[in-house]
Amino acid sequence: MWGSVRCGQLLEQPNLPAEEERHLRLLIYFHFALVQVSIIGGCMLLYLRHRKWKRHYLIISYNEKGQHLNPPGIRMAPARVYRCCLGHIAEAELPPADDAPVLVYPMFMLSGLSSGVRLQQEVDAAFRSRGYRPALYYQPVLGASPWLAEAAAERLRAVGTDGSGVLVVAHGSAEDTPEPALFCRRLRKLLPGVEVELGFFNKQPEARDCLPRMRAARVLLLPFLLTEGLHTTRDLPTAQDAAACGKQLVRLPVVATYLTPPPEET
Repeated sequence: MWGSVRCGQLLEQPNLPAEEERHLRLLIYFHFALVQVSIIGGCMLLYLRHRKWKRHYLIISYNEKGQHLNPPGIRMAPARVYRCCLGHIAEAELPPADDAPVLVYPMFMLSGLSSGVRLQQEVDAAFRSRGYRPALYYQPVLGASPWLAEAAAERLRAVGTDGSGVLVVAHGSAEDTPEPALFCRRLRKLLPGVEVELGFFNKQPEARDCLPRMRAARVLLLPFLLTEGLHTTRDLPTAQDAAACGKQLVRLPVVATYLTPPPEET
């Protein structure tokens, strides 16, 4: 484009020889054609790239309450996102049979049998029952995502961590699941100087036993759970438990809800 502009400037010179004028006009046409070819080529490359990276997303939540959550760190075209919960995969709407790979996102806080073997078996069976088997790529569980710790750290800073400790309470499992401890390590790195403890409500160390050992008088209770439910109403340490050991307890929402933007104020 710059070459065409330059040739146009040269054509304005007085007493320009006819041969040189013809040459400059040909250069203008050449540069204009080159720009058009470049634009068409760029559009073709974008189209081919789009085709190459075309994929579908299948978000599978542990329960129906978690279906609205989005896996962090990715951008998805809504038309390519399919959602269901573990117990209803067989009846759920699944990605079409168009040869595009399917990225499966398990919206589970812990790895284990349900988010591993059982999930894969049920997804495979659901696709087979519809007559096709796409390329499936299983992503790590939500609880292993580094963005989850970043979202929690941002919420904790907003609540105020000065002079406070953080008690992360997770669901214990018969399997040795690494996600709660990994989450706490990331949280300590993101909140230097803040006391971060990990407890469970059906496994040692129990969350209620962690409270007396914490140095901070104000404890921010952070449930490492997917949704509010039975565990949050029955199994978490209470304000009375904290008061019994001279502490103030501030109960925060379950950590997975930080992935959903808060509703706009009207």
